[in-house]
Amino acid sequence: MLASLRHLPFRPALLLAFGVLSVWATNYAAKPLDLEATSLVNKDDSYIVGYAGEPGTPEGVAGVQAFAAEMAKAQIPFTYIRNFTVLVNAAEIKMEPRYQPIAASLGIMDTIHSMRHVVPQILAQTAAGTEGKPLSFLQHKHTGVDQIHAEGKLTGEGIKVGIIDTGLDYRHPAFGSCFKTEGCRVAYGYDYAGDNYNGTNALEPDDDPLDTCNGHGTHVAGILAGDDGVFQGVAPKAILGIYRVFGCESFAPLAVIIQALEQAFLDGMQVVNLSLGSDGSWGTSTVSIALERLANKGVVVVSAAGNAYSSGLWLAGSMAVPPSVIAVAAAAFPERYTPVMNVSYTASNGTTTTIVMERSSVQSTFTSYNLTSTALVHGVNATGGDLLCDPATNSFIGKVVLVQRGECSFSTKAANAQAAGAVHLIVYDHSPGFPFQMEYKDPVFPSFLVSQTDGQHLVSLLSASTTGEVMITVGTDLYSTVYPESSGPAEFTSWGPTPQTLLKPDVMAPGDNIYSTIPLSMGGYAQWSGTSMASPYVAGVAALLIQSGMNVSSGQLASALVHTATPTMDAATGQPFPPTLQGTGLLNVQNALAATLHSSVRSLSFKYLDDSIPEFKNPGSLNFTMTGSSGSAINYQVNYVPALSSTGFAPNGMILHPPVSDATFLPTANVEPAQFTGGGGSNANFRISFSRQSLTTKSMLLYGGYIRINAPAGSGVNYTISVAGFNFPSSQLPVLSPPEEGLPCLVDSTSAQCVGAGKTFTMQNISHPGFVFRLQTPVYRILVRIGQVGGEIAPAPVPSNSTTGISASITGTISAPASTPTTAPTDTSGTTLAPPEDLVIAEDSFDHMLPNTEIDADYYYSYVWDGSILTRGAGNTTQVVPISNGSYVFKLIFYRMSMSDTPFTWTSPAFNIQSADTGGP
Repeated sequence: MLASLRHLPFRPALLLAFGVLSVWATNYAAKPLDLEATSLVNKDDSYIVGYAGEPGTPEGVAGVQAFAAEMAKAQIPFTYIRNFTVLVNAAEIKMEPRYQPIAASLGIMDTIHSMRHVVPQILAQTAAGTEGKPLSFLQHKHTGVDQIHAEGKLTGEGIKVGIIDTGLDYRHPAFGSCFKTEGCRVAYGYDYAGDNYNGTNALEPDDDPLDTCNGHGTHVAGILAGDDGVFQGVAPKAILGIYRVFGCESFAPLAVIIQALEQAFLDGMQVVNLSLGSDGSWGTSTVSIALERLANKGVVVVSAAGNAYSSGLWLAGSMAVPPSVIAVAAAAFPERYTPVMNVSYTASNGTTTTIVMERSSVQSTFTSYNLTSTALVHGVNATGGDLLCDPATNSFIGKVVLVQRGECSFSTKAANAQAAGAVHLIVYDHSPGFPFQMEYKDPVFPSFLVSQTDGQHLVSLLSASTTGEVMITVGTDLYSTVYPESSGPAEFTSWGPTPQTLLKPDVMAPGDNIYSTIPLSMGGYAQWSGTSMASPYVAGVAALLIQSGMNVSSGQLASALVHTATPTMDAATGQPFPPTLQGTGLLNVQNALAATLHSSVRSLSFKYLDDSIPEFKNPGSLNFTMTGSSGSAINYQVNYVPALSSTGFAPNGMILHPPVSDATFLPTANVEPAQFTGGGGSNANFRISFSRQSLTTKSMLLYGGYIRINAPAGSGVNYTISVAGFNFPSSQLPVLSPPEEGLPCLVDSTSAQCVGAGKTFTMQNISHPGFVFRLQTPVYRILVRIGQVGGEIAPAPVPSNSTTGISASITGTISAPASTPTTAPTDTSGTTLAPPEDLVIAEDSFDHMLPNTEIDADYYYSYVWDGSILTRGAGNTTQVVPISNGSYVFKLIFYRMSMSDTPFTWTSPAFNIQSADTGGP
């Protein structure tokens, strides 16, 4: 076997923030690099190990025993933390990160994964509600839930729904102010994290899932099953199981999520909601396997699709990727609750007028905020500017100060206003748009944003008021406001498909500006946004469908939820939004309840056109079956409706953030038969294919659309199946960033900058070589190899104080990259790569990689080598071997989609190792 490189461990970055639109590359060759936040290597020493065999079976027991025996034989020290025996045959172990490559190579495990963390899929806290006051659920009118509630027959009563989240403030009246008492709806629960868990310290589990400090789980639970009179969630009588996996800070280790999934199954939960995850997944981890098995056991598993719209394709939420999990995108609607302020002024005729203006909420630091008839002043400085980016030249004592957005941070403006004696800050926007909440923690000073138009109006009032004063009053009431915009996918909801081309999301539900419960200590109610809010909406509808008697195990319920939804339309083009953004569209509970047909497929993926890898090649045509579960015969018409296509890349190969729609590329499809008769006991088989000519274009596009199965008006429900595919082979994916970014590059850990050939590293302190690269697409596997230039790869002599002899035979030669290779393959990004060599050399590997995004901590991947390797010595034992002094190169081998793919390589400039500790030349 190949020896393994020893790397310097850093904490991996969490992939959970928005990017910004960018098609122009930044050259990183001369910039300082963050080698810790972007490291490929796991710093934590916790791993999830998946054993061979099913849990509880003889094969599963044998898998556990084989793992322990092989680890002992290889002399890899580890300890067990917890075992999983319900959904997966797996365990969490502690092991030094340096042993991971050897452990993974033993061949006796299904999986071994670093213990990553996930966070709630919430985007923003956009409005604090009237403290303690419930308001009606505005979005129910768009989904049919309001009519179901009016009928009073379906409430979710008796249906067990598990919520894996940040816990619940069950003292809230919307949940009966109780936990596990007689007649209490919050009947199950456990806290796996404890308040103090922050992602790095010890878990503090107990049997009380009360959350008074985060609020996410309470907001989710309110959407799903809250009941406070005027405010009602989707299934207001459902029984709740609360499985708290987060502390007050939003980090949850994957191991406790698996533990919570297993407990939810043991508690008999019929629906499980997960409004959490990281951006993107290949769906191969142990937690993905647990989610799929939970769904296959008859539990409806629903998850947020993620909030990574601006980060590009392939980033559907990690918990939403397994095929049987219902992945939920977020929909936005014109109507929402809006905080307001009263503005009073005296006109020139002496008449005092009061007008109402929309505003954002104050920071979430303030759970409740009031301001009574306080004078407003324009925050201008000596030169007439009103940005307040410098200390104020005037006194604002006791006043509300109005300034314009721009040129400096909100916190800087607030600090300058506070220093001048102001009691409140109002910032008006510098461009058109809706007011958003300004979040900053320092200083603790109340502020909110108003629109550009309203801000300019306030400036004019200050100039025109004869009394010289404009008075501001701020309360906690919210107004229902309708905006001139159409319904559709929210501006943050993530794009599919998955890296393995599975079409996600599945369906869309309300998720933008959702008013729901939060802990009483945080104000009782708030309006938040995110796919976190959309997922429990679908979970609540699932509870209503189960109460109605719909079958879960046959796939009838999931099909009813997903396939009776309606695609939303882009008002500008008249085309439906892409299925990789909205799934089948906006769900409708009345349609789902009336469904009499269900599909054999969740969705249809045509993968990559003319791909060289059989499992990812466009199949030419796809088949599915519609089965009638009940009802009389209905004659249905079947047709294909193309949706907007999308491209994720600029002409120079740079990834686009976000993807750009294309209304001109609308491939034509043929669906056969074009009509059929469906009803109870019927089966109809269908075939869809695309015109090859219509798929041909010079652009690299992700196309999609909808198979529409329409009943005659008034005689039945219409059905929708989403379809998507790429019009090019995966070999054309520009995996690496374009050359103008200066990546990949050899990096010096001392300066944290890219360096050229000939750099010498002492391997002392932080003088180590490494490399940095940026991925624009998912990559199945990256092999990292180290080779010596013009000679053998030989370990250094064993230090004299070593207690064991090391006889390592690591041989092979590697040539320095040619300056102008004549047969060099070229990555489609334009980076010229050195020709590959077949060598036996030291190696590390990283599987199921995701594309980088636009945020700093995730803009590239980095790797730093400590100058030694791990190898298997006599008796299969693990040895740490330093490398001799000499000249070396890194070689990266990229497999895009699978190991059967044709890889491409990048070879670094040669570098020198000159270490006094190796004993080498």
